[in-house]
Amino acid sequence: MEQFVAFLRSINVGGKNLIKMDQLSKTFEMLGFKNVKTYIQSGNVIFDSKLTDEKLILSKTEKELHKLLSKNVILVVRHADEIKSIVKSNPFLKIKFAPSTKLYVSLLKDDLKQKPKLPILSDKKDIEIFHITKREIYSITSEINGRFGFPNNFVEEVLKVSATTRNWNTILKISELINN
Repeated sequence: MEQFVAFLRSINVGGKNLIKMDQLSKTFEMLGFKNVKTYIQSGNVIFDSKLTDEKLILSKTEKELHKLLSKNVILVVRHADEIKSIVKSNPFLKIKFAPSTKLYVSLLKDDLKQKPKLPILSDKKDIEIFHITKREIYSITSEINGRFGFPNNFVEEVLKVSATTRNWNTILKISELINN
């Protein structure tokens, strides 16, 4: 058995795509995954699997989630070791930012084909993409007029990718929960 993390996009946001975490856990268990646990309501599922191919896990899980939610849900799956590697590499340590800055990691559904020139700033200059790997986009958001930007739509639009985004604290907590 190997451990994986599934990240669902756009569930339990603004009263849409509502799913209780115990229902989500039961769905993963019904699919044959073991030691299933969720973290917060945004659709983070840690589980063990006999399957070791992320694409097979993804395909199997997406079909069942589509039935459960009656719509397609973007799902990103990562091996637990990849999450540990993301935390270990922590590119946020290499930049300076204000204490109020929010830190995000966008997890790509598919590998990025080409890396653009960095940094990339949103038109409002409230989102900055400053680091990119083949499967993750690291961004920071700053407060403008009492509002922080949320990077997922910006990342998808500018890089033409499907992604789901988590704040850095969520990634750190998930990393702590792995293998526990």
